Amino acid sequence: MSKKKALDLLTLSLMKKGEKHVAESVVSELMFILRQQYKVSPSKIIHEAITHVKPFIGFRNARLRGTSYKIPFFLKEEQQVKTALYWFVSSAKKNNSKLSISLAKELIQASMKQGTLVKKRDEMHKLGNQNKVFAHYRWF
Repeated sequence: MSKKKALDLLTLSLMKKGEKHVAESVVSELMFILRQQYKVSPSKIIHEAITHVKPFIGFRNARLRGTSYKIPFFLKEEQQVKTALYWFVSSAKKNNSKLSISLAKELIQASMKQGTLVKKRDEMHKLGNQNKVFAHYRWF
């Protein structure tokens, strides 16, 4: 995935109710914060953070014979990136500070392989490894 495409997808994941100009202003403010405060290349940090956070495994719930199973399956590259960006935006919105500042903090932490989102990805992979015995139910 190219760095330009990562910025575009970040803008789209921030967009609400079709107000793209608001999302673009948040992304430009994020770029400014990453350049000025952290003295790093914004596109490089975003690309690294997405690479370190994107999950390789997703889950579907299937109900078979009265029991619910979490069935693991491999995600395509595009879905991996979208999931990672969704996690970034949702965790940044949980903080009470400004969205661009909290998003910058999340991106910096993830680019250094630290933070809650990296742990979340590792937990998903661990859960997928535990539930791989149900992978033969993938066709449900």
